[in-house]
Formats: sequence, structure tokens, C-alpha cells
Amino acid sequence: MKFERLKALKRGKGYVHYNGELYDIVDINDEKQTAQISRVGSMFEPSTIVKASELD
Repeated sequence: MKFERLKALKRGKGYVHYNGELYDIVDINDEKQTAQISRVGSMFEPSTIVKASELD
């Protein structure tokens, strides 16, 4: 996914697919072009940091 689209999804409170599952965007790092994501519906699972290019 392009980083600009990821930023637009964050502003619009959208979701992304990662490893076949739905994730919520928690935070974005502009310098490294990474996103901190957490699985939708999980309460105690730690968030994951991935590069924007790895997301669908």
C-alpha cells in the first residue's frame, strides 16, 4: 500500500488487511513510513509495527 493512502485511512478511521486479517491503524511514523496496527476486536493483544508496503 502507498504511504499516502495509509495516511488517508488513518484520518478516515479505516481498517487495513495484514496477513489475511483486519487491523485498525493506531499510529503512523512519517519518517520510517511505518504503521502501528492492532487486530480489530482484540482487547489485550499487543500492537504490531509494519511497513506501509506490507499492508493490503
